[in-house]
Amino acid sequence: MTHRVSLTDRGRVLAVFSLSLLIVLSSCGQPEKKETPRDDLASADIYTLEVRKDRLEKDKYLLSSPSTPIKASDMEFFKGLAYYDVNKAFAFESVLRRLPVPAEVTIATSKDRPRIMLHVGALPFTYEGKEYALQVFAPKDSSDGNYWFIPFTDATSGGETYGGGRYLDIDDVSSDTVFVDFNYAYNPYCAYNERYDCPIPPPENALPVAIRAGERNFPLHK
Repeated sequence: MTHRVSLTDRGRVLAVFSLSLLIVLSSCGQPEKKETPRDDLASADIYTLEVRKDRLEKDKYLLSSPSTPIKASDMEFFKGLAYYDVNKAFAFESVLRRLPVPAEVTIATSKDRPRIMLHVGALPFTYEGKEYALQVFAPKDSSDGNYWFIPFTDATSGGETYGGGRYLDIDDVSSDTVFVDFNYAYNPYCAYNERYDCPIPPPENALPVAIRAGERNFPLHK
């Protein structure tokens, strides 16, 4: 099983975040009493809470599911995954530069069992004043084309993050405008257990910058 999150839904969360704050701050009447300290309230916005919730759900799955990829020998010491702090600066709205016709490509894997996928285009984003792009793939047998797969490496790979790269999933694609949200970048199961066969990010998706967002190295295998 591969853990997936819908970046389309996350994009909607980002889009309504500013409006939600405006409504809360400008609403009339007595404000609701909160037990959370003021500093925590300032940081615990809707988007951040959504990302944290997703991470907790993944930890719960890894700790309790019979299908967990965590090895039995590691389970005694496993307390949850390691993540960078949530940072909205690593969520980018992007429009797919779609290929006229999806191209069949071969994606290498960790156990040398190449997979045929469809290259559907690229998602550009601008970070620190420079433009980058990630190549986007879809399963060859996908009939509706509403799932995009983005394997990538960056300047943290092999140090702060898993050397084999990380993945982004975009589920339920309804348009070519989506959010590339690295806060949801996750490790392949190979990061936890070598018995899995995982796609290897292609050279075209080797970002020359440090993406300090999303999942970090597996805590037991630093």
